[in-house]
Amino acid sequence: MNLPDGAFCLTEAHIESFYRDGYFYAEQLISPETVHALNTAYDDEVSKVKSKEWTSLPFAEDGQTCLKTPYMVNIFEQVLGGPVRLWLGMYVVVIPGGKGLQWHQDNMYTHILGHMLNAFVALDTITTENAGLWISPKSHLLGRQENLSEGDGHRRAADPENPMACKEMKAGDAIIIHREMLHHSKENKTKKVRRAFAFQISAANCRYAETGKLLEDRDLLSS
Repeated sequence: MNLPDGAFCLTEAHIESFYRDGYFYAEQLISPETVHALNTAYDDEVSKVKSKEWTSLPFAEDGQTCLKTPYMVNIFEQVLGGPVRLWLGMYVVVIPGGKGLQWHQDNMYTHILGHMLNAFVALDTITTENAGLWISPKSHLLGRQENLSEGDGHRRAADPENPMACKEMKAGDAIIIHREMLHHSKENKTKKVRRAFAFQISAANCRYAETGKLLEDRDLLSS
């Protein structure tokens, strides 16, 4: 399926903010048509979600198609400074009354060395009332944080001193954060499902911390 591009235009100021503060907003990163296509592709799966826990659904073909467009790849390559790889992607659902995730860094899961970005794309209007994202600016500069959780479930970091709620995001808007940025989300206090598209992109020269090997098991997004 050919999905139309969004209207976002990356600038040097966005890139500087990513490395200095750990994030930037990308208004209308994906088009209304792409939002509709992604939500339609997941309608049946979303209707089956009953858990009050934060729920991720497998990455559908439309999601991968969206990320492989020249428009998207060009944004990722400009931010990360060269060829990029798709680390993972997911469709994220928080049902009414559902909980978000505690403070964590994505690099607390698989430890990767090098720069990676995490994109959180709203597929509905998202605010603090429906499990909107909270971030800790500049926390990516602190390095990888200790996991305070037990077991193999969701990771948890210590609460940061500078929590900040993300601004309201309309469907198609995104926030791009560094993979070592501390972030979390709260309860969905509304009567509607909160849907989002999340994915992580690595610079092609990133390496696994445990082995020192390149992430060659992940596909390059550029040709």
